[in-house]
Amino acid sequence: MLPEQCKKIGIVASWPPLTVFDEGGATGLDVEIVKRIFERAKVCYKFVRLPSSARTFKEMQKGTIDVSTMTSYTISRERFGTFSGSYRQEKMRLISLKQPSSITNLKTILNSDNTIGLSIGSYYGEEIRQLMSDTLLSDQFVSLASADSRIAMLVKGRVDFIIDDLISAHYYKTKLGHRSLKLWSYVVHDNPVHLLLSHTAFTHTEISAINLAIKDLQNDIDAIVMSYLIN
Repeated sequence: MLPEQCKKIGIVASWPPLTVFDEGGATGLDVEIVKRIFERAKVCYKFVRLPSSARTFKEMQKGTIDVSTMTSYTISRERFGTFSGSYRQEKMRLISLKQPSSITNLKTILNSDNTIGLSIGSYYGEEIRQLMSDTLLSDQFVSLASADSRIAMLVKGRVDFIIDDLISAHYYKTKLGHRSLKLWSYVVHDNPVHLLLSHTAFTHTEISAINLAIKDLQNDIDAIVMSYLIN
């Protein structure tokens, strides 16, 4: 297969350690996993840089990319492509500089005039979606394009909380040295993540091969995920 015919996998440029796309190319947890899946499925691929997750589905509509990684399932996203089987679990939690406390819902935090930084275009579950649609609360959510901007805004006190994956939280504390960060136990959103495969770019045979690869590689994928939580 010619390189121009390879499936184009969109990689968000700055969401370490999950995805990074810089002068050295694509790296990160989900990049490692996707490489293994496509190589096992014997489907040719190449990586395409995305400036933020907000651009993912627009670029898929335009045909700039054929694959979205670490994608949470929503009904509305089915119009863009077919969801593969899940390849890992995503666990979204609150991160702050203040000491965690026990809460029963996120509205408790917002009612105290706190602000929450989020990734543009990402899905954080129904609770966040409903709160963001509340006109009295929506301006307390701050949409930020990159992981670097989210952690910088939190450390500088520009937002009171950010929401991110446990793997990212571990990276901020251990690799970036932000030891003062506090992780809240409240479950914002736990869900499986998938590859979203463009309706126009994949055959049924290719989709089946990718799903079989995910199933066959699950132990290897779990080991890759664990390596990002202990190193």
